[in-house]
Amino acid sequence: MKELVVKQSEIVRYASKNVIMNGSDSITATAKAMELATLKARMMRGECVKFAYMKLNGEVRIAVGTLQKDSVEASINGNGLPKRFYGMFVYQDLLCNLEWRGFKEERFIGCIEN
Repeated sequence: MKELVVKQSEIVRYASKNVIMNGSDSITATAKAMELATLKARMMRGECVKFAYMKLNGEVRIAVGTLQKDSVEASINGNGLPKRFYGMFVYQDLLCNLEWRGFKEERFIGCIEN
């Protein structure tokens, strides 16, 4: 399996967005940002990861998703992702027939160990 590479710039971006949007303290925001960046790296390396986030209506969604390269390339139509996913964390939902789903990064709750 490929090495897990987490970009430091993503951690900073996720943390600052969480502080601004949620008013979180910097330690909590940084911890969530590290977990979100690790989630993305794991998904891009081909793993199927179980995680939770808060939907806009207040419900908690438990999702299993991936960003495996072959699966992503096979499902992109046109130039890329739809405009509605701009600025969101986007993944392919394994529980819903590989449909594209997304959530705002500041609504991320955490990973659930498989």
